[in-house]
Amino acid sequence: MFKKFMAKIGIGSAKVDLVLRGSEYTLGDAIEGELVLQGGAVEQYINKVDVQFMLALRTKKNEHRRAMATIPFDCRFMLGAGERKTLPFMYQLPKDLLISSHAVAYYFTTNLDIAAGVDSQDNDYIRVNPPTRFTNIITAFEELGLREKHDSRAFDGYAQEFEFFPTAFLQGSVREVEFIAAIEEEQIRLLLELDIPSFSQEMEVKREVVLSNELLADVARLRDYLQQMMEEMIENPNAYLQQRHMMGYGHGHQHRHSGFGGAMGGFAAGILGGLVLSELMDGMMGDTEETEGAFDGGEEGGGDGGFFGDMFGGGDE
Repeated sequence: MFKKFMAKIGIGSAKVDLVLRGSEYTLGDAIEGELVLQGGAVEQYINKVDVQFMLALRTKKNEHRRAMATIPFDCRFMLGAGERKTLPFMYQLPKDLLISSHAVAYYFTTNLDIAAGVDSQDNDYIRVNPPTRFTNIITAFEELGLREKHDSRAFDGYAQEFEFFPTAFLQGSVREVEFIAAIEEEQIRLLLELDIPSFSQEMEVKREVVLSNELLADVARLRDYLQQMMEEMIENPNAYLQQRHMMGYGHGHQHRHSGFGGAMGGFAAGILGGLVLSELMDGMMGDTEETEGAFDGGEEGGGDGGFFGDMFGGGDE
C-alpha cells in the first residue's frame, strides 16, 4: 500500500527514456532508436505515450518553442513492477527545416501518461546539419575571403538567412553578402544578394543562382563560379538592382523572399504561422547582450547562455 501511494506522487513510478542512435543528423535523415519504458516499484497502467519533435527558436527578446510533429504510440497496457518494455522509434526529418545554429535548436520530448500517477517526461536533444554539398557552399565563400557573421543563420519569418562580410574579395565595394537556399535533389538554388552602400540609399543587387550537384562536389570550381556570379552583379548592377531607402525601410505586405520557393526554413514558417512572424520580420533576430539576458535563469539554462549555450556553446557550425 505504501509503495502504491509513493508511486502516485511520483516516487518509484514508471519512467520513459527515448534512446536515439545518434545526436547529429542531416536534413531529410531518418532518426531511429527505441523507446524504453521501465516499470517502477508497483504495477501501473499506461494510458498513452507520445514523442514530440520540438523547435526552440530564439529571437532578440524572446524564446519560442513549438511542436514540429507528434509521434504517437498505440499502447494502453499494464506495466508491471520492474518490468522493461522497448518500442521501436523512427522519425523522418523534413528537408526544409532550419538547420541548428545559435538561434535554432531541436529536441524530442517523450511523454508517458500514467493512470492515477505522476506522468513521466524525457528530453533528448539533437543537432540538425545541412548536407555536405551545402557545407561546400560555405567553404567556397570562406575561400573567397567572405566571413560568416556571428548572427548568421537566423530565421526571418520566411527562410533561414546566411550573412557574410567581405575581408578580401568585394571588400570596399560591398557591405554584406546574403543568401537563402532551396536544397533540391539534383541541385541547390541560392537567392544571392549583395548590399552595396551608397549615399542616402542602400542598393540590393539580387539574383538567383543554380548550383548543380556536380558543381557542388568540387569546391574549387564552385568558388570560381560564385566569384564570377558576384563579379557580374557588381559590373552590371542595373540588371539585378533593387533599391531601398536606408531610413524608414520596411518589409511592407510582401516579403522580400516571397518569389523564391522551397527555401530552407519553409517548414518552420508553416508551423509558426503568424505567431512570431511580425517580430522576426522586423529584423529582431540577433545575438546581443539583450538576447543573452532574455534567457538567463530560464527553465532549461542559466546565465551562460541558457538552453542554446548548453546545446551549442553559443556558436554556429
